[in-house]
Amino acid sequence: MPLAPLPEVRCPALQVLDDEHELNQYTQHRDEPSGERSAESSLVLSGMHCAACADILESALRAVPGVMQAHVSAASHRATVQWNPARVKASALFQAVRHAGYDAAPDTGAQARNLRTQERRTMLWRLFVAAFCSMQIMMLAWPSYTAKNGDLEPDLAQLLNWSAWVLSLPVLAFSALPFFKGAWHSLRAQRLAMDVPVALGIAVCFVASTVATFSPAGALGDTVYFDSLSMFVAFLLAARLVELHARHRASQVLEDALNTLPEVAHRRAATGEFEAVSLSACGRCGPCEPGRGLSRRRQVASRCHRGGRVFAYW
Repeated sequence: MPLAPLPEVRCPALQVLDDEHELNQYTQHRDEPSGERSAESSLVLSGMHCAACADILESALRAVPGVMQAHVSAASHRATVQWNPARVKASALFQAVRHAGYDAAPDTGAQARNLRTQERRTMLWRLFVAAFCSMQIMMLAWPSYTAKNGDLEPDLAQLLNWSAWVLSLPVLAFSALPFFKGAWHSLRAQRLAMDVPVALGIAVCFVASTVATFSPAGALGDTVYFDSLSMFVAFLLAARLVELHARHRASQVLEDALNTLPEVAHRRAATGEFEAVSLSACGRCGPCEPGRGLSRRRQVASRCHRGGRVFAYW
């Protein structure tokens, strides 16, 4: 059943969403191959209870003239809308959601969430490579641990060491790369962070084991530690993955609490009429403490950096 025509957007809180300062916080602009310029906005939805709600919202958003694509996730209660800025304004998207019986707010943390997803995926791959290679290296080192004197032929032991050296290269070049990067940045800043001794221990262990592999009769002997090196990296990455998950979870909770409609300021224009503008674009008006609401409605006047008088209401 088609929805009724959308009424004109008159809510000041929705009109402020068209402000360039607020729009850039939850919208990404791109150039299409056809030459037109499109925008992709991320919205946080409320009032959803099932997958049917996602279908209703997608239909409501796609019915807005100028909307190219709309995808609503019933699991995360978020929507991604691609629209044409020349045909529709961002406030019309939020108006369509309200007209369908739901509510929406700008998803200002969409870009940060994408970065966190990429960081977590990369960390999982580093841990997988380190864990997989460490198991294979341990399998190659097991005969050296269990064989008695003379049971393991020297040429066979040399072959096992070469194989372990090859498997340790991905661990050193890919899995352990964050430790070497962190150590390099710390040394450039003339500081000793935790990555410095970790990277030093990994490098010394690999160099000593490499010398022992290719020169078993040398001063360092024929004992290698590729298994210890790979397992050490795997355990450190596992601990960092747990810490990364906790940090990302805290960031997600904070973003969910901050995903609200922007504060509105009413500015007196040259004609004497008041217009709704973003309060963040004009600067904070009035002595309001962060995180604490005022007990009554207060009107204060301040100077806007764009010029003119600003009247902000809480």
